[in-house]
Amino acid sequence: MNAQPIITMVLAILLATVLVAFVFSQNETRKVFAALQQAEQEKTQINGEWARLQIELSTLVSNSRIEHLAKSELGMKLPEDEQIMVIKR
Repeated sequence: MNAQPIITMVLAILLATVLVAFVFSQNETRKVFAALQQAEQEKTQINGEWARLQIELSTLVSNSRIEHLAKSELGMKLPEDEQIMVIKR
């Protein structure tokens, strides 16, 4: 009995298995890379939104805006000089 055909068959099966595993790993690598690209794009969008929110926050808490709202919506005004009391310790 000759062992060469058996060895050839085993090697052919092993080669086919390695090739299938290689193709599978390449496919998985492409999927992971696509997911990474998507995550990078979302990160860029979130960073842009964060920058816009920071600008909006600085606008909302600006002293001139708060003073305008206090005067227009709440009817507040600066006290007169005679209304100011200095308290000494």
